[in-house]
Amino acid sequence: MKYARFCVTAFVMLLFILSPVFAQDLELVSDKMRYESESGDFWAEGNVKVTRGTLMADSNTAEGNMNRREFVMKGSVHVYGAWMEDKVDMKGQTLSGTFSEPREYIFDGGVKGFWGPREIDAAKLRMKGDYFWGTKIKKYADKKEGYLLTCDAAEGKLSGGELEEFTASGKVYFLSSPKGGEPTEIRGSKAVYSKARGTLVVSGGVTALQAGRSLTSSTLIFFPDKNRVEATGKPRLIFKSEEDKDKK
Repeated sequence: MKYARFCVTAFVMLLFILSPVFAQDLELVSDKMRYESESGDFWAEGNVKVTRGTLMADSNTAEGNMNRREFVMKGSVHVYGAWMEDKVDMKGQTLSGTFSEPREYIFDGGVKGFWGPREIDAAKLRMKGDYFWGTKIKKYADKKEGYLLTCDAAEGKLSGGELEEFTASGKVYFLSSPKGGEPTEIRGSKAVYSKARGTLVVSGGVTALQAGRSLTSSTLIFFPDKNRVEATGKPRLIFKSEEDKDKK
């Protein structure tokens, strides 16, 4: 459970991968291209490829406006290459946004792929300024840290580049499998992380499972820095007997 904060932070970093693709000093190539200097509109079609440093993005088409600093890449969007020394490979159907402040990036149409040891499978990812959102997150996992997160929706806020708050809602499932430690599963309908309070609060029919014991309650409060758990709302703790373990 001590990996809960790392899971949320890494999820936010995943969204940052999209930012360098459309930062300054980028190259756009395609089979066909049209640009109107007066309006700033541009269109690209066929084998569209955007390159910025070690990160690239391919799509079937692209369009946007340089004056308004807007862009849309459509059809079999593929973001790949390397970022922060990790290999990146993510696919979706649409990548859009603005590269003026506040910058906004939206990766839509079933986003699947990986960044280093991290794997993502979500319907949509969005980031605007210091705020971020994700919908229908079927899987967000980190093999190195040993955790898995799924939820219907997630949103949060950054402050000074650091995670300030985060909310996951709808069938929240968190699995921590630390090396040398016991796996821990937490389920609930909502999870809220607050850096100011130093807590991760899970509510709504909460269940927590760990090696021979299970906990149910209406609310579970986890303190990541202290690795301490508090349960409220008629908590119930069950210890499985050795006989029950042997039956499995």
